[in-house]
Amino acid sequence: MITGFSIILDEEVIYCSNEDKYSLFETILFIEKLIHSINPNHIWRLNSIFFEDNGTNEGIIIEHVITDENRNIFYCISGDFDIESEETQNMITEYHERIEASYSSIKLLEKASENSMLHDMISLTIEYIRLKYNDDIKIENSNESLEDQDLNLENGNKILYCGISNQGLPIISKLYNIGFIDTLKEESNEERIEVFSSKLSAKLATIAMNTLIRAQTNIKEIHIKDLREELENIVILYGYIHGYSLDFVATGNLNQINNVFIKLKDKISKETVLSEDFGGDLKPYKHLKKYLDNLIGDAIS
Repeated sequence: MITGFSIILDEEVIYCSNEDKYSLFETILFIEKLIHSINPNHIWRLNSIFFEDNGTNEGIIIEHVITDENRNIFYCISGDFDIESEETQNMITEYHERIEASYSSIKLLEKASENSMLHDMISLTIEYIRLKYNDDIKIENSNESLEDQDLNLENGNKILYCGISNQGLPIISKLYNIGFIDTLKEESNEERIEVFSSKLSAKLATIAMNTLIRAQTNIKEIHIKDLREELENIVILYGYIHGYSLDFVATGNLNQINNVFIKLKDKISKETVLSEDFGGDLKPYKHLKKYLDNLIGDAIS
């Protein structure tokens, strides 16, 4: 089922068909700031986001367009549909194409948010998309079982980062595959890696916290397209353990990555310190570093 449509221009939501979903679409702005900070060459594109709240699943599919004027437009549709299905992909493509056909310039699109007539034209477009696709798109099946596959690190799969945070505050973190991050590839030392890891941890924690506060839901997965053909897409996974957030970034086969993430979450959730409230002291959590240090070895064993 489709729940909302949105158009985002640079750092502003200029159209939202459902005010109840405004905060959900707003999460795209938080995520884009993260992507931009670690992807200065603009080779990553936000593709989709998944949310989960008390067993209820919802997602946003996104088509990100960079104009000749170097402006960023995000065409977004939210719902509980299967984001990977052919029907859903056709839906977001047609939504983008029809809006672009009606508003051939950025200026016209900007005016649409201020002019009621232009705003109504967008509404007519989304009503057409809703009527055409709403009954045909497949519902997301969150209970679909994943194949039990071990992570093959020699087949394009890479673990990039893992960390734990609480209420937007980083607790522990570890960065892997330094060469994958362009900002660290040319020049990296222990201090730069530590600073980068801390900043990444803080931004991932902020995304989770802002989503919970503003959209009243938990962010579950973020999918990013890598425009370099030789690389797989990137996925950011969030797992929640008694108010703590386990944050995980990897690239490659999603089934294999998910299996590694689930196994790690099962192991680390047994730690009694994660069943207690976070008081600001990091010392009781230092021993959890062993899980991050052994993550690569455990993933392939």
